[in-house]
Amino acid sequence: MIGNRNTEKLLPSWLFLPEYQKLVRVSIIAAVLLISFLIAVMPDVRLGIGFLGLMIAAVGAILLLRRLPLGLIVIIIAAMIAPTPDVSGSSGYLVPPIILVILLLGLWLINMLAHYRRIKFVRSRTIFPALALVIITIIAFLNGRILYTSFAHIAPLQAQIGGVVVFLVSMGVFLLTANLIEDVVWLRRMVWIFIAMGGFYILGRITPVTERFIRPIFQYGADASMFWIWLVAMTSSQALFNSQLTRRQRLALLGVLAGTIFVSVVQVYSWKSGWLPALVALFAVIWIGVPRIRMVGIGLVTLVAALYFLGSASQLFTGGEDYSILTRSAAWMVVLEIARINPILGLGLSNYFWYTPLFPILGYRGIHFSSHNNYIDILAQMGIIGLGIFLWLAYELGRLGWELLKIVPLGFPRAYVIGVLGGLVGMLFSGMLGDWFLPFVYNVGLHGMRASLLGWLFLGGLVALEEIYRNKPAQAQGG
Repeated sequence: MIGNRNTEKLLPSWLFLPEYQKLVRVSIIAAVLLISFLIAVMPDVRLGIGFLGLMIAAVGAILLLRRLPLGLIVIIIAAMIAPTPDVSGSSGYLVPPIILVILLLGLWLINMLAHYRRIKFVRSRTIFPALALVIITIIAFLNGRILYTSFAHIAPLQAQIGGVVVFLVSMGVFLLTANLIEDVVWLRRMVWIFIAMGGFYILGRITPVTERFIRPIFQYGADASMFWIWLVAMTSSQALFNSQLTRRQRLALLGVLAGTIFVSVVQVYSWKSGWLPALVALFAVIWIGVPRIRMVGIGLVTLVAALYFLGSASQLFTGGEDYSILTRSAAWMVVLEIARINPILGLGLSNYFWYTPLFPILGYRGIHFSSHNNYIDILAQMGIIGLGIFLWLAYELGRLGWELLKIVPLGFPRAYVIGVLGGLVGMLFSGMLGDWFLPFVYNVGLHGMRASLLGWLFLGGLVALEEIYRNKPAQAQGG
């Protein structure tokens, strides 16, 4: 048998079972031959370095098989600070958190097949719409190869594959968190690491001195709208509703929250997609966590703040971008008109962008544009079926969170549920201001998934809590 006691501590136990020894030996020999061949034929030093990185990743993958939830923490860290390799023509697909999600999905499937001989999911009503969204994504990709108007063009295959990546990787990280987390300890680690990194980023934005040294560490796309929503939601919920925190910990969280609101509202006020959905999430967190008798006071404070900061409806919906409310509304109407070409299944992933030059917008023709609206994007790409499935998933997540409030214990678990529900509300609201939670390839792009994946990861944690506290009541009290 291959291995000894020391290696068995690092590697998954099933690798040392007799029935897997032949497969392990063949895999090692094949890997050595492949490495030797690629080293011999690779003329490009960058490719050689990249392949060396791939080898290191493979070793890490084997180690991750022992503790797969650790990969979720690595995804959070990579989403914030891991740089995208500069490989011409492929940088969009090489965004580190995307690669890590795909890698972790593969390891999870291998682990399941090795242990259970079948693919197994946790029992939750949220799993069905998530898998349905995966299926409709594949259908939309195939449908996208059909040209419905002779004067238009379909999107390049690379852009369509990018659309597949957005939906499948988003659902992938959701399913990973839902199925891999079996102990609240891992959720706690994920949240504290995210808040710590978010707080470090906010520190870098407070003054010009700190910004000079800290902000360059964080990668392009890491501070998109979803980052602000989830940092506010998770920080506020833990600070306000985690009864297990010490006074010093609570003050530290409130400091991060105050700094986040200061940076987003004061420093970058013109970018509404940054602070407005985050404040909606904060209001939702307070509304969910505070007894109903205090709602009137909270509503009045929120109304006064909204009237003071928002000023006008046009400022609200411009999202801090070049689109005015008039242009944005016109774009919505045009894309909705395009979606009527195939309202049931849509035009396929990324395709509607190439239909827009055929439709006049404010008297102009021949202009490529996107809707800057997540819901209209989904409708145009996947039709009524796709949008319906997404709304089904959102409903099931909200229903699950509300039910969990009745059964999870006080402390971190209850605060987590409140934070995720608040984040979900803010996330859904942000979809009206841009393609933030499911980025459109031709607008926010794959780099925006650095932030959007955070939301799906924390939403998956909600399903993990369902499995922990409904099916393992004895463990529940230990959370």
